[in-house]
Amino acid sequence: MKICVKEIMQDGLDIEKDISPEELCLDSEEANIVSNVKVKAHVEKEKDVVIVSCDIRANEECICSRCLKDFNLSFKKREDFVYTLTGEHTIELNGDIKDTIMLDQPIRQLCRVDCKGICTCCGKDLNDGPCNCKGEREKICRD
Repeated sequence: MKICVKEIMQDGLDIEKDISPEELCLDSEEANIVSNVKVKAHVEKEKDVVIVSCDIRANEECICSRCLKDFNLSFKKREDFVYTLTGEHTIELNGDIKDTIMLDQPIRQLCRVDCKGICTCCGKDLNDGPCNCKGEREKICRD
């Protein structure tokens, strides 16, 4: 997403753009974005500084770190970028948008906060109820 500095008027510039994950070079192992990244930006210029206020939205397909089920997640982030003009006529936002998405990825993605995960003994999803291998689990833990 490029911004031409000459197009920024005194009252600012509003831009909306859909950017494909490929255009942002987002690898599916880093963030599995399954929709275009929607960016709404308001751009203002003050002397030799450009301030870009962005609303960034996308849909992700995730795997829960506890129960291993697939789930969808809506990515929403508001971010401000500040650029110092050094004779450049355009500002490229794609790198900063990608970095914002990557830095906001949780270490563990959970389908819900209270996810109970799976039994380490039998593999049953404990969100569906308790498993019947309590004695087996205790036996394994003693061995």
